[in-house]
Amino acid sequence: MSKVVDFPRRRRSSASHPAVRRLQGLTIVLSDLHEADLQNQQDMRRALWILDLTNRCVQIILSDFKDDPSTPELTRHAEDLLDGIARTRQIVAGLSFA
Repeated sequence: MSKVVDFPRRRRSSASHPAVRRLQGLTIVLSDLHEADLQNQQDMRRALWILDLTNRCVQIILSDFKDDPSTPELTRHAEDLLDGIARTRQIVAGLSFA
């Protein structure tokens, strides 16, 4: 089952805020999963591991910038990314390989 993960590839923007750049970097990494060809349990576990690791990275970024004046904007970016991770994780976890 290929192309399960559908995070849009975005070019690096000229965002000046370090937290936004970090979140954009995570989105770029996840967009590489779009080309993943998940054919067995090991592939599925690897994809889930990457999704879980990315989820944790988002939490760390939010924690590092919790007192930043741009927190509402950062939270919106992070929530969009986390929603995509959650949807993708459900799809990947629901795959079955015979």
